[in-house]
Amino acid sequence: MHLIIAGAARSGKTSLSLMLNKYGYTHYKMDSIKRGICESYNFIYDDWEGVSPIMCKIINRIIEDNKTDTNYGLEKYLFDIPFLYPKDISLIDTSNTKVIFLGYAHIDVEEELKLIRKYDKDHFWTTKISDNELRKWTYDNIEFSKYLESECQKLGITYYDTSVNREEVLQKVLEDIINS
Repeated sequence: MHLIIAGAARSGKTSLSLMLNKYGYTHYKMDSIKRGICESYNFIYDDWEGVSPIMCKIINRIIEDNKTDTNYGLEKYLFDIPFLYPKDISLIDTSNTKVIFLGYAHIDVEEELKLIRKYDKDHFWTTKISDNELRKWTYDNIEFSKYLESECQKLGITYYDTSVNREEVLQKVLEDIINS
Protein backbone atom coordinates (compact mmCIF):
# COMPACT_ATOMS: atom_id res chain seq x y z
CA MET A 1 0.00 0.00 0.00
CA HIS A 2 1.36 3.41 -1.02
CA LEU A 3 0.74 6.52 1.10
CA ILE A 4 0.04 10.14 0.35
CA ILE A 5 0.54 12.40 3.35
CA ALA A 6 -0.73 15.83 2.40
CA GLY A 7 -1.63 18.97 4.28
CA ALA A 8 -0.57 22.30 5.61
CA ALA A 9 3.11 23.17 5.87
CA ARG A 10 4.62 22.38 9.28
CA SER A 11 1.69 20.09 10.20
CA GLY A 12 3.85 16.99 10.70
CA LYS A 13 4.00 15.44 7.21
CA THR A 14 7.77 15.00 7.12
CA SER A 15 7.93 14.00 10.79
CA LEU A 16 5.36 11.27 10.11
CA SER A 17 7.25 10.26 6.96
CA LEU A 18 10.42 9.81 8.99
CA MET A 19 8.50 7.73 11.52
CA LEU A 20 7.42 5.47 8.65
CA ASN A 21 10.98 4.95 7.33
CA LYS A 22 11.43 1.76 9.32
CA TYR A 23 8.35 0.28 7.61
CA GLY A 24 10.07 0.27 4.22
CA TYR A 25 8.51 3.24 2.47
CA THR A 26 10.33 5.08 -0.30
CA HIS A 27 9.88 8.76 0.62
CA TYR A 28 9.15 11.33 -2.09
CA LYS A 29 9.28 14.95 -0.95
CA MET A 30 6.99 16.41 -3.59
CA ASP A 31 7.88 19.99 -2.64
CA SER A 32 11.47 19.28 -3.71
CA ILE A 33 10.25 17.72 -6.96
CA LYS A 34 8.07 20.78 -7.66
CA ARG A 35 11.02 23.10 -7.00
CA GLY A 36 13.25 21.03 -9.26
CA ILE A 37 10.75 21.16 -12.10
CA CYS A 38 10.27 24.92 -11.67
CA GLU A 39 14.02 25.59 -11.59
CA SER A 40 14.63 23.32 -14.60
CA TYR A 41 12.07 25.17 -16.69
CA ASN A 42 12.83 28.58 -15.18
CA PHE A 43 9.39 29.48 -13.91
CA ILE A 44 7.87 30.33 -10.55
CA TYR A 45 4.76 28.43 -9.62
CA ASP A 46 3.38 29.42 -6.22
CA ASP A 47 -0.30 28.87 -7.07
CA TRP A 48 -0.97 25.87 -4.83
CA GLU A 49 -4.42 25.21 -6.22
CA GLY A 50 -3.01 25.30 -9.75
CA VAL A 51 -0.07 23.03 -8.97
CA SER A 52 -2.18 20.45 -7.10
CA PRO A 53 -3.60 18.66 -10.20
CA ILE A 54 -0.16 18.70 -11.85
CA MET A 55 1.43 17.03 -8.83
CA CYS A 56 -1.43 14.51 -8.70
CA LYS A 57 -0.61 13.51 -12.27
CA ILE A 58 3.07 13.09 -11.34
CA ILE A 59 2.16 10.97 -8.29
CA ASN A 60 -0.21 8.89 -10.39
CA ARG A 61 2.49 8.35 -13.04
CA ILE A 62 4.93 7.09 -10.39
CA ILE A 63 2.29 4.72 -9.00
CA GLU A 64 1.28 3.51 -12.49
CA ASP A 65 4.89 2.97 -13.60
CA ASN A 66 5.46 0.83 -10.51
CA LYS A 67 2.78 -1.56 -11.78
CA THR A 68 4.88 -2.42 -14.86
CA ASP A 69 8.31 -2.32 -13.24
CA THR A 70 10.41 -5.27 -12.10
CA ASN A 71 9.97 -4.07 -8.52
CA TYR A 72 6.15 -4.32 -8.70
CA GLY A 73 4.78 -5.01 -5.27
CA LEU A 74 8.19 -4.72 -3.65
CA GLU A 75 8.23 -0.96 -3.08
CA LYS A 76 5.87 1.11 -0.99
CA TYR A 77 5.84 4.78 -1.91
CA LEU A 78 5.20 7.62 0.49
CA PHE A 79 4.41 11.01 -1.03
CA ASP A 80 4.89 13.97 1.35
CA ILE A 81 3.10 16.91 -0.27
CA PRO A 82 2.03 20.30 1.13
CA PHE A 83 0.13 21.67 -1.87
CA LEU A 84 -2.47 19.01 -2.58
CA TYR A 85 -6.18 19.77 -2.60
CA PRO A 86 -8.67 17.07 -1.59
CA LYS A 87 -10.75 17.69 -4.74
CA ASP A 88 -7.80 16.54 -6.88
CA ILE A 89 -7.42 13.13 -5.21
CA SER A 90 -9.74 11.75 -7.89
CA LEU A 91 -6.85 12.23 -10.38
CA ILE A 92 -4.90 9.50 -8.57
CA ASP A 93 -5.50 5.75 -8.66
CA THR A 94 -6.12 5.18 -4.96
CA SER A 95 -6.90 1.45 -5.28
CA ASN A 96 -3.55 0.70 -3.62
CA THR A 97 -2.88 4.11 -2.06
CA LYS A 98 -4.00 5.48 1.30
CA VAL A 99 -4.47 9.25 1.47
CA ILE A 100 -4.39 11.29 4.66
CA PHE A 101 -4.31 15.01 5.31
CA LEU A 102 -2.72 16.79 8.26
CA GLY A 103 -3.46 20.31 9.43
CA TYR A 104 -3.83 22.58 12.41
CA ALA A 105 -7.26 24.16 12.13
CA HIS A 106 -7.84 24.50 15.88
CA ILE A 107 -5.03 26.71 17.08
CA ASP A 108 -4.51 30.46 17.04
CA VAL A 109 -1.72 32.17 15.15
CA GLU A 110 0.34 33.14 18.21
CA GLU A 111 0.25 29.65 19.70
CA GLU A 112 1.26 28.04 16.39
CA LEU A 113 4.00 30.64 15.96
CA LYS A 114 5.38 29.68 19.40
CA LEU A 115 5.35 25.99 18.45
CA ILE A 116 7.12 26.65 15.16
CA ARG A 117 9.82 28.67 16.90
CA LYS A 118 10.12 26.06 19.66
CA TYR A 119 10.81 23.26 17.18
CA ASP A 120 12.79 25.26 14.61
CA LYS A 121 16.11 23.77 13.61
CA ASP A 122 18.97 25.87 12.21
CA HIS A 123 18.42 24.59 8.67
CA PHE A 124 14.63 25.19 8.59
CA TRP A 125 13.48 27.94 6.23
CA THR A 126 11.32 29.38 9.01
CA THR A 127 14.46 30.43 10.92
CA LYS A 128 15.31 32.80 8.08
CA ILE A 129 12.14 34.92 8.25
CA SER A 130 10.88 37.41 10.81
CA ASP A 131 8.09 36.70 13.27
CA ASN A 132 5.85 39.11 11.35
CA GLU A 133 6.39 37.26 8.08
CA LEU A 134 5.90 33.94 9.82
CA ARG A 135 2.75 35.23 11.53
CA LYS A 136 1.13 35.96 8.13
CA TRP A 137 2.30 32.62 6.75
CA THR A 138 0.91 30.87 9.86
CA TYR A 139 -2.45 32.60 9.49
CA ASP A 140 -2.66 31.46 5.86
CA ASN A 141 -1.82 27.87 6.83
CA ILE A 142 -4.39 27.82 9.62
CA GLU A 143 -7.00 28.97 7.10
CA PHE A 144 -5.78 26.32 4.65
CA SER A 145 -6.07 23.72 7.43
CA LYS A 146 -9.68 24.77 8.06
CA TYR A 147 -10.40 24.37 4.35
CA LEU A 148 -8.72 20.95 4.29
CA GLU A 149 -10.63 19.74 7.33
CA SER A 150 -13.95 20.81 5.78
CA GLU A 151 -13.20 19.38 2.32
CA CYS A 152 -11.88 16.10 3.69
CA GLN A 153 -15.04 15.68 5.73
CA LYS A 154 -17.20 16.32 2.63
CA LEU A 155 -15.20 13.91 0.47
CA GLY A 156 -14.70 11.18 3.08
CA ILE A 157 -10.91 11.62 3.20
CA THR A 158 -9.07 11.09 6.47
CA TYR A 159 -7.92 14.31 8.17
CA TYR A 160 -5.91 14.53 11.39
CA ASP A 161 -5.53 17.76 13.31
CA THR A 162 -2.12 18.35 14.85
CA SER A 163 -3.06 21.60 16.63
CA VAL A 164 -2.81 20.03 20.08
CA ASN A 165 -0.57 17.19 21.29
CA ARG A 166 1.12 16.90 17.91
CA GLU A 167 3.45 14.04 18.91
CA GLU A 168 0.54 11.96 20.25
CA VAL A 169 -1.55 12.66 17.15
CA LEU A 170 1.32 11.63 14.86
CA GLN A 171 1.78 8.43 16.88
CA LYS A 172 -1.95 7.67 16.43
CA VAL A 173 -1.69 8.33 12.68
CA LEU A 174 1.30 5.98 12.52
CA GLU A 175 -0.63 3.26 14.33
CA ASP A 176 -3.67 3.78 12.08
CA ILE A 177 -1.48 3.45 8.98
CA ILE A 178 0.37 0.38 10.22
CA ASN A 179 -2.85 -1.33 11.32
CA SER A 180 -4.80 -0.62 8.11
